[in-house]
Amino acid sequence: MINKKHEWLETKKEWGFGRVKIDNFLDEKTVHKLYEECKNAPKGGWTVFTRAGSRMEEFNDLISLPTAHRVTYDIMHSGEFLYELEQMTGIVGLLPDPHLVGAGYSIIRNGKDLGCHYDFNWNDRIRLHRKLTTLLYITPDWEDGWGGHIQYYDDNVDINSKSKLIESVSPKFNRLVINENVKQAPYHRVSEVNSPEDKPRCAIRFFYYISTSEYDKNNLPHRSTYKTNEYEHHKLHEEENWEGHFVGNGGEDYGYKSK
Repeated sequence: MINKKHEWLETKKEWGFGRVKIDNFLDEKTVHKLYEECKNAPKGGWTVFTRAGSRMEEFNDLISLPTAHRVTYDIMHSGEFLYELEQMTGIVGLLPDPHLVGAGYSIIRNGKDLGCHYDFNWNDRIRLHRKLTTLLYITPDWEDGWGGHIQYYDDNVDINSKSKLIESVSPKFNRLVINENVKQAPYHRVSEVNSPEDKPRCAIRFFYYISTSEYDKNNLPHRSTYKTNEYEHHKLHEEENWEGHFVGNGGEDYGYKSK
């Protein structure tokens, strides 16, 4: 993702928030599995979200959905992916939400849309500030004419009809969109979906957070404390045994500590 850093910086400079699009993000076989899982996830696990005329279905209990569970916790929440996000965005200290508050699968069906809004900024479950939103679109063979575009505005177009459309992004199959959450922005909506009844607009979403907390002044930061704080530590080498001694090819212990 580091090759997307220029795109991130350019959008941030122009719009006030960073945004990138990454096409062909995962292998197609995995994304097809995500789509089938999303459509067939147990009905009892879904929450129907309605607000200001909007309608979206959300599912975040991934324990019974092996593909989504693996993609979420092995890839999107991994230290490697967080590092790449930090390198691309310049935002240090990003953290995922293991509880997937507001995240996970989403479906917007034919004839429905999502009104203009800016996202929640605080996750009370993990007590952290939301910093990044990512969406992976998973409906195969999506056509631009079916709508469902995420549209960014410079103001709330549902309140201010003179708001300027900044960008309209099609929910193309296997496209990952990442945008930065800043104060009261970005304003965005999802245009009305006009897809076939059996091909709803499906996505899987992941949110990333950052802490602005400070240490307790009455409990200052410190290292683990023992009888004495004199200590020595080093990384083991392949040539060392578990006692920190180098051993030869024949197993001979050379009898000295590595430095």
